[in-house]
Amino acid sequence: MLGKILGFLSSPVTAWIEGKNSREYMKGEGKLALTKAKVAVQIAEMEGKAQRALLNTQVDADYDMAAQAAKRDTIADEVLMGCTILLVAAHFMYPESMGAGWAAMGYSTAPWWLEFIIVGIFVSVFGLMRLFRAFNPFNKGVPKNGQN
Repeated sequence: MLGKILGFLSSPVTAWIEGKNSREYMKGEGKLALTKAKVAVQIAEMEGKAQRALLNTQVDADYDMAAQAAKRDTIADEVLMGCTILLVAAHFMYPESMGAGWAAMGYSTAPWWLEFIIVGIFVSVFGLMRLFRAFNPFNKGVPKNGQN
């Protein structure tokens, strides 16, 4: 009889403890599932970055090969290079005149696109598309391949 009374009184306490343990277990399972999902997202982001870097490398190599093949049949590259070399040399031979010319066009110094053209010539002549990506002024603030 005493066992039935104690069982009757302890039953709600036992049910409450079991419910609490069950809720804690479910909460732990939820945290584990969230952590797994976060890790899966991070892995997917890293795999995406690796794929983009690989694709960029392949595209750069393809561009370099196409640029090398295209310049075999024309003298346009040589003319562009000659004009650019003369423009750069003029900065050393006539610095005051060049400064006045840039000022007349609204620049305080030689414009950014002159550097862009010079880098472009190196890209074309030596097949260095990755060099172009490093100096591209339109990519400021954009992560480089594989970087955050």
